[in-house]
Amino acid sequence: MREVSRRDLIFDLDDTLIESFPAYARLHRKIAAELGWRVPESKELVEFGPTWRGTLERLWPQHDIDAFVARYDALAEHYPYGPVQGAVRALESLDQAGHRLWIITKRDRLRLIQRLRQANLPGSLFRGIFCNDDLPEPKPSPRCFEPIAHALGHPPRRPLYVGDREDDRIAARAAGIEFVAVCTGPERALGFPYDHPPSHVLPSVRSLPAWLG
Repeated sequence: MREVSRRDLIFDLDDTLIESFPAYARLHRKIAAELGWRVPESKELVEFGPTWRGTLERLWPQHDIDAFVARYDALAEHYPYGPVQGAVRALESLDQAGHRLWIITKRDRLRLIQRLRQANLPGSLFRGIFCNDDLPEPKPSPRCFEPIAHALGHPPRRPLYVGDREDDRIAARAAGIEFVAVCTGPERALGFPYDHPPSHVLPSVRSLPAWLG
């Protein structure tokens, strides 16, 4: 690949590179039932706020969220997240082609490490993996991309952001970054990617190497 064609490729994590939502929804519904709280429908769990704890407080404002978190900590290892089919091979191909790979995610660091391990997603493929703890502001703020420029010491080269949610698209647009939508996340059932150009919509990240040419 010619040097000029190499890019900084930035990825969302959940339901873009790892299949998160099915296990996420099952575990949240199980814990709510165990605690005797209202069990939400899976579609209620699609919306994810700036933080996981904030999301829990929205769902169960009248309850002690620490009790939920403690039970989640005890069970999370038994509800593993696997990779999106073909994601690892696609990432390896992109890395071998000379692109720089990055992750920007709302995850906290503890869960990030756990879920990457469960999905057998090699951290060595990425120049940087930035979780919520690292971001000056979470998605959909365009400032979520600032750690990449800081790590490089200069703006990223022809950056492209790949994600499965509207927050991803909003952040990329506000930052002036090209965006590719993948249809592997739960917001697809709500209409995502809405009016996004079909030329920049892929069934999954496994199609990205061919799309980039």
